[in-house]
Amino acid sequence: MRAFRRAGKGGQAPRFARSQSPFQRSAVRVALAVAAIVGALAAPAAAVEPAICFTSQMVLQRDMPLPVWGTAEPGEQVRVAFAAAAAEAKADRAGRWQATLPPQEASSEPRPLVIAGRDSEVVLEDVLVGEVWLCAGQSNMLLPLARAADAKAEIASADRPGLRLFTWQAAASGDRGAYSAEQLAALAPGRFGRGSWTRCSPETAVGFSAVGYFFGAALADRLGMPVGIVAVAVGGTPAEAWVATNALAASPATRPLVSGDWLANPRLDPWCLGRARDNLSKALTGTATVPRDALGPAHPFKPGFMWEAGLAPLVPLAIRGVAWYQGESNAETAERAAQHAAIFPVLVADWRRAWGRELPFGVVQLPGMNRPHWPAFRDGQRQLADAVPGMGLITTIDLGDPRDVHPADKRPIGERLAAWAMADVYGQPGPATGPLPVKAVADATGRVTVAFKATGGGLATNDGQPPRHLEVAGPDGQFQRATATIAGDALVVEPVGQAPRGGIRTIRYAWRPFPDPPVNLTGQTGLPATPFAIEVQVQAD
Repeated sequence: MRAFRRAGKGGQAPRFARSQSPFQRSAVRVALAVAAIVGALAAPAAAVEPAICFTSQMVLQRDMPLPVWGTAEPGEQVRVAFAAAAAEAKADRAGRWQATLPPQEASSEPRPLVIAGRDSEVVLEDVLVGEVWLCAGQSNMLLPLARAADAKAEIASADRPGLRLFTWQAAASGDRGAYSAEQLAALAPGRFGRGSWTRCSPETAVGFSAVGYFFGAALADRLGMPVGIVAVAVGGTPAEAWVATNALAASPATRPLVSGDWLANPRLDPWCLGRARDNLSKALTGTATVPRDALGPAHPFKPGFMWEAGLAPLVPLAIRGVAWYQGESNAETAERAAQHAAIFPVLVADWRRAWGRELPFGVVQLPGMNRPHWPAFRDGQRQLADAVPGMGLITTIDLGDPRDVHPADKRPIGERLAAWAMADVYGQPGPATGPLPVKAVADATGRVTVAFKATGGGLATNDGQPPRHLEVAGPDGQFQRATATIAGDALVVEPVGQAPRGGIRTIRYAWRPFPDPPVNLTGQTGLPATPFAIEVQVQAD
């Protein structure tokens, strides 16, 4: 029940003058009561409001129950209707409601999604049904089509009405410089991000995630149905920012990341901490205020922040899966690269718990760049792909730039994500990934045979030359060059020169920050083999 509004200045009832008679005072009381009733009846109810991810021109996920949620007056009955389906829900005491429409078949027919309360109605126009994917990560997922290779031609061909783009904008990023007072105040869930759906066109695609655009365009072409891409990314954000703090605290391996003041936590990345202090300088010196909790001030790099402010508002939107391009901020040191192996499984498990299903994850492996700890980080991503069910590894070692952390060639990344999705998620014929090592075995002669999967019918090289960038090491861990010949789905590897004392114990491939000359090992599909380091099994005599 709505409270009556009081009459008078500042919301307060006017005081009675001492000179008024009892009759006058009684008349005034009646008038005030009537005014209060009239004011209450005239006061508008809280309009029904859908969540951030429901706007005109959106795509609904086909063949899944469709949760639709938002806010309204507490206790208000809300009705949601789409096509021939409808569902109802009652707003709780906090005004939150959620209704679930039944699964819908894919359709390119533009139809309205109607959300109606008692006194208000929201009509979302031009809604399609197809496939919806979430694209998340840091700056390489954020990098817009305008900055991609061949941007002018790509933008000119971006007239794709069946591809819909949910453009999410953060109030602040990890760029250099102090945040303004307005940006500091916006570092809170509900205020940090804004977004809306649009049809894909040259005008709307230009500022959208290049990887997300190429991924969505390839899917739409191959599936022949509407595709919606939800891009939520902030430059510089580390993986731990994308995991709920309670999930980090629940795992012994990640609990130290959410212990004490995060800006003074030595387990977090020094670059991230330095940039955050720069951004938060006005708040840290007391000249402005910023939202904070037990871990300290809010910031996109803070553990748990991107989950709470960026992703939680999208749960439980019906989506098919996740495309993830992140890692640069977790590969700055050897310790951080090793730490990522503990963080990422927690991230995947927590997202799957939130969405209530085993979301597929397509993960972009870091490309070539001259940063010393990237080889170990890339191999950690490879090992995670083996250990985490439903994770696909998108190898990019043949791409990248030796000096630029934001390589412009994003089309192959989006298309490789789409190839993985088509094979592993949609069950269509074709390659899911490039070749992945399975095991390495040494024979009595000292040669090592490395067996691979996902070769597409056998290993190959893209230039007709023998495979490059292979190394072997003995028990002492000292690596030396090696040669290799292709034998179907395997490589036969031998050291160049004298064999390591004690025999070959480890073999690695493309273990360079930026391999030069370029890597050349592929499968028959042309997709590149992943970099790797693998222990060698020694055959018994």
